[in-house]
Amino acid sequence: MTTLDIVPLRSFVAVAAFSSMRGAADALHLSPPAITRHIRKLEHELGCRLVVPEGRGIALTSDGEELVGRARELLQQHDDTVHALTPHRTGELLVAATEHAAELLVPPVISILSQRLPDRRVQLRLTRSAHVRDLVDDARADIALMLTPPTPTSTMIADIPVRWYGTDTAPRDRLVLFSRPCAVRHHALASLSGRENAIAKECLHLSAVLTAARAGIGITALPEIGPAPDGLHVLHDMPSISTVPLSVATSDRVGAATHAAVVNELRAMVGPTRLRALA
Repeated sequence: MTTLDIVPLRSFVAVAAFSSMRGAADALHLSPPAITRHIRKLEHELGCRLVVPEGRGIALTSDGEELVGRARELLQQHDDTVHALTPHRTGELLVAATEHAAELLVPPVISILSQRLPDRRVQLRLTRSAHVRDLVDDARADIALMLTPPTPTSTMIADIPVRWYGTDTAPRDRLVLFSRPCAVRHHALASLSGRENAIAKECLHLSAVLTAARAGIGITALPEIGPAPDGLHVLHDMPSISTVPLSVATSDRVGAATHAAVVNELRAMVGPTRLRALA
């Protein structure tokens, strides 16, 4: 019987989120060759190709899309089980973040943790903002980046612009959206009030959204954090969309000084001047 190891699955999910081996390696504190070996191991065990080169990064195959959703569920169940049956490991920190923050915002956060708390091992969980909020409410996330309004236990970073993205030939009345609950989806649909449209595809994860949009199935709405995804560009002929708030929460385990450093770095990365430069 074929079995899948947790470590390669964690690497694969990071590769899907960052759309690159290098980004996944930096986030997981592994070498790019190690990440590549993990992907090749999974492909060998499953007998199918999971990733293909695309532009400056990589894209998932149809089998890769199938695996990434299942892998996230497996990792969540694994981590939840470990958390439920073992006390919190004082030497481990959990960084939970919305997938939209993966490429630009997660690496500097992990770098801060490595510099200020070098004796702590960092575990990364990239997921939907609603689940990130759950991890905060359960006191499991040590640093959490969420596209949600700030709470009494979190800090507002910035209002993030949301833009319509697509290809030149994508039908403007066909939409590729995240499944509910999703603040970006809500704001995107609100911007189209009075216009005819249809949801062509609903997706659980960012990689599936990007794959569908690149294929020209429809257009999609994304927070403008960093450059446009490969193969897509901002659609200036579409209505403007309301901003979404980016907030961060930290646990007592990282300390006040580290919290302040993370907040300052994130605000520098997504402040109005920085966002205009990336547009």
